[in-house]
Parts: sequence; structure tokens; C-alpha cells
Amino acid sequence: VYMYQDCSVLSEGDTDHWLRTNWIFRGEASSRIFVELQFTIRDCKSFRGEMVSCKETFNLYYMESEQDVGIQFRRPLFTKINTVAGDNIFTARDVEVGSLKLNMEVCSIGKLQQRGFYLAFQNSGACVALVSVRVYYKTCSDTISGLAYFPETLAGAEGLTVVPGVCLKNATEETGVPPKMHCSPSGEWLVPVGRCICIIGFEEVKGRCVACQPGFYRHSLEMEQCLKCPPKSYSHSPASTSCPCIQGFFRTSIEDQTVACTSPPSAPRNLNFSLVGTQISL
Repeated sequence: VYMYQDCSVLSEGDTDHWLRTNWIFRGEASSRIFVELQFTIRDCKSFRGEMVSCKETFNLYYMESEQDVGIQFRRPLFTKINTVAGDNIFTARDVEVGSLKLNMEVCSIGKLQQRGFYLAFQNSGACVALVSVRVYYKTCSDTISGLAYFPETLAGAEGLTVVPGVCLKNATEETGVPPKMHCSPSGEWLVPVGRCICIIGFEEVKGRCVACQPGFYRHSLEMEQCLKCPPKSYSHSPASTSCPCIQGFFRTSIEDQTVACTSPPSAPRNLNFSLVGTQISL
């Protein structure tokens, strides 16, 4: 494992040591950047010799720039992010028995505005080993919610970012309110507003709009799912919005698609009548 180590607690002279990274290109990435550090720090009490200076912390700095400035290192231009301390400090005995534990610290930087930045580490008397530095930003991953697709979105430095959604294939806005969600700085989707609904002839199945099967129909957005065709009617194609009556059966002009089809009345059978004076009853 490659690491940077600095341990000058027993030496005289300058103990203000700095380490600077190369230029880190940010581009159009999020304005809030996270820095994850893995490191070890030795317990000051574990040194037997006379210590000139000993600390159990170091400092993290950053500097923005539009381009790589090469080897120029202007310390006054760097801004302090945090003083980093370890929860696990080790002794010489820990090294002997192999029980060294890494510390992890995550710091955030924002709002960044320029194309790139540098990180710098200041050690003023700690016995520290920097094992890993990971720089990253957070996004809200692309997702589907309420039959709407929301693209991957960079998390903002602060506050919620409003993201419009796009209705999936064969879906439409349910109430005329475009679907949208909010991407939080922590990379989580929050506060959904509006949703989409399957168009007629389709129903929602496992988060998708699927065509009604032959023999089923959906003629209204208010219908939650496809329904089986009423008696004496049938739909021969998928995505049907109605079920026509089969041959020989009919609906009246005032009956809708949910009503069963019926046949015309037969000719009179077993006709009886009675005549009383001038009145006849059938």
C-alpha cells in the first residue's frame, strides 16, 4: 500500500509540513465535493524520547482555480476545510502486534465555482500516515416513480433541486400537473409532486403501462385496470378501449361499454288475450 507519512515529533526545526495534490478537474460536476480520508495517527504519549512538538491532528485545505498552476504553491490562497482528528490512535505496541486501525473522515467542500481545485494537507507536529484520499460528488440516481422517469441529477450544494419527470411510454399526466421530484444535497429523491397514469387501453403492471389483452378493455382513465369484456361482447386486439357486441347482439344508444350486449326480442309465443267490452288485454 502506498501512503504519505510524516513523523517529525522528535526533530528540531520546522515542523510545519505541507502536502498538496495535483489539480483536480471539476468541470460541470456538482458544486459540492466530498473528500474521504483514511489515515493513522500515533499517540503522543507513546514516544519515549524528548518530544519537540507533538499533535494528534492535521489540517485539510483547498484552493479553487480555473487551470493547473503547476508547481506553484501559494499557501495564503488555500482555505481551511477542517481540522482532522482520529478516533483510533496507535502506539508502538499496536505496531508490534499488528493491531493498527485506520481512521476515516469525510469532509465536504461547497459551493465550488471554478473548473478545478487543489487539496492540501498541513501537519504541524503529528505522526501521521495518509493512506487514502477519495474525492467524489453525489447524485440522485435515475429512477422511475409514479410512471414517470427522472434522470440522474447532480446534488446541489444546498437546498433541493427541482427535477421534472417524463411520463413513460403509453402514460400521460394524471391531473394536468407535470410530475416532478426534488434531489437533496445528500443524493436522495424527496417530495414527489404529480404523477402519470396509463392511457386508455393500457393498465399499470409492475411500474409499466401494459396493453389490455384481447378479451379485456379499458375505456376510461378513472378505471384502475383492464376489465373483462361484458357478456356477449369481445375485443380481438390488444390495447382495446371497447368491446363490440358479437354478431346478433346489441346495445342501445344509451348503454355504455360496461353493459352486456343483448339480442333482439323473439317473435311472440304463446300469445293469450282477453276481451272485455271494447277493451282487449294481451
